[in-house]
Amino acid sequence: MDKDIDLLTMLALKPELETKENVEKVKINDAIIHNYFHEQRSTLQGKPHVVMVGGGIISLMTAFYLEEMGFRISIIEQKSFGAAASGRNGGAVMMMGRELIELPFARHSINLWEQLSTKGINTHFERKGHLMVARNDIEVARLTKAYELYKAAGIPVTLLNNEEMKSYTPHIGKENKLGLFSYEDAQSYPFTTIQSLIKQLKTKGVQFYPYTKATSFETNNRMIEGVITENSVIKGDYYLISAGPWSLELGKLLDEHISVKARRSQLMVTEIVKKKAIVPFFTGNGFYSRQTHVGNLLFGGGGPWEINGYDVSNTSYAIELLSNRFTEVFPTYKTKQLIRSFAGTVEITPDHVPAFGKLLNWDNGFVSAGYNGHGYGLSAVMGKLMSLVLYDNATDRQLCNDIKSVIDPLKIDRFTELTKV
Repeated sequence: MDKDIDLLTMLALKPELETKENVEKVKINDAIIHNYFHEQRSTLQGKPHVVMVGGGIISLMTAFYLEEMGFRISIIEQKSFGAAASGRNGGAVMMMGRELIELPFARHSINLWEQLSTKGINTHFERKGHLMVARNDIEVARLTKAYELYKAAGIPVTLLNNEEMKSYTPHIGKENKLGLFSYEDAQSYPFTTIQSLIKQLKTKGVQFYPYTKATSFETNNRMIEGVITENSVIKGDYYLISAGPWSLELGKLLDEHISVKARRSQLMVTEIVKKKAIVPFFTGNGFYSRQTHVGNLLFGGGGPWEINGYDVSNTSYAIELLSNRFTEVFPTYKTKQLIRSFAGTVEITPDHVPAFGKLLNWDNGFVSAGYNGHGYGLSAVMGKLMSLVLYDNATDRQLCNDIKSVIDPLKIDRFTELTKV
């Protein structure tokens, strides 16, 4: 264990850059999103047609809420649905670790995830909490500052010593000095969630176009009039680009700069071990981990050491690096067998803030992408939010200044100010 290295890689929050104003804005924006979600809206007339390009969790969740609002939906996917990072991730649905700007979205997303099972979606959602661990003095100082900020922002968190952490992770090593625990954070199962969403959306009449690549767009003045594929033109009233890291290339077809880049993230799975070995979602020492319902331990992560691009093969370097980091924290598991490994592709924006809202050049074009590895957990809130934004557009309903103040920082016009991804 290096005393001078900060491996709290899952803590995107930078305490030294946050202000009291930012803390207060968390509470304000939380209330604004709540009020926007609960505004009275009349039944949507005419079933406007939304064509979505990209078949990951963001598109599927958006389609789920759009269908509830009364839209007709078509989803175009160049491969199979949920095949990239959407189905290849740890299943985290959490707030802790996020920057303050993301906290209101993350909190509402957790609540929406909890409601999905009542609507027939099989997610295996559980609020088991989230434990983030510091292993040296540098990490302890940073985690303590994060605790103070989260607490001030109204997030229920607590600090735990090594002995207290053992009630959640019995086999944690004694070198782990301090834990930050969030009570509200949760986890779910990506594969079952995606399959359940697809099944229900099909019964609701959503049109799926797998293995269909968007090659261009038909346009007229400031309107998109169709998505051109290898075999046909798919026409709608509104168009949404939600294709993860592939959104960059789709944006270029429309002369839009959606500044995202692809990066690989890898995961490992152990043989079955005793249940309740790792109860909450766990982060620290440069990896994340959770235990499946049958007892396997899943751990993984990524970072700047990973290649940029769409390669989702596993590497011996990552297997060795992540396994070493995992067993440094949990030395008891050194003898456990790895039975599987897999990888996904996450999308990174220059400022690590999503790209969400209207496109710049097209009155009926929208984007929801650039979730920086957080898209799975945020998919519910961003899907619902996009459904309401499109409803407001379809009904000529003006967005109030309050909700504009929340989503405007996510607009893609900010990318013109950033010189590189």
